[in-house]
Amino acid sequence: MWQVEEGLQCLKKQGARITNQRIAVLKSLHRRTDHPSADLLYRELKEEYPTLSIATIYNIIQLLSRSNLIRVLSIDDKRVYIDPDTSDHGHFLCKKCGKLLDMSVDTHSLLEGASVTSSFGTTRASFDGDDPDSHRLEQIEFFCYGTCSDCKSA
Repeated sequence: MWQVEEGLQCLKKQGARITNQRIAVLKSLHRRTDHPSADLLYRELKEEYPTLSIATIYNIIQLLSRSNLIRVLSIDDKRVYIDPDTSDHGHFLCKKCGKLLDMSVDTHSLLEGASVTSSFGTTRASFDGDDPDSHRLEQIEFFCYGTCSDCKSA
């Protein structure tokens, strides 16, 4: 996980201005283990930054995503979640309470021998990209849906 100062340096390298609002969002996301929505971040920061708008939050989220500091998860049709953990892992969404949890997944083993099928035929997909005829995998989103242990027990 990145440190706030590392996040700021990453943004500077990309030519982004460092604003108080961007710093506040980075600080809010630092070391979080939940997956906040843009609306939640807005509500958390609005009192301290009264000129902050939800549009600004979305713009900052896009900037942080392009900088590979966060992942934007579109796991359901109701909201977008933010994950400050960009390592390879999956997500589990409880269909009853909406809780979003991290899942450990060995994506490389899961996709060993994976292929991509198109109207032109089937081609191998891999992370290494050594084969000029294969598709290069760069990012994987692994989502599971079900009932969490809290809802199952209730």
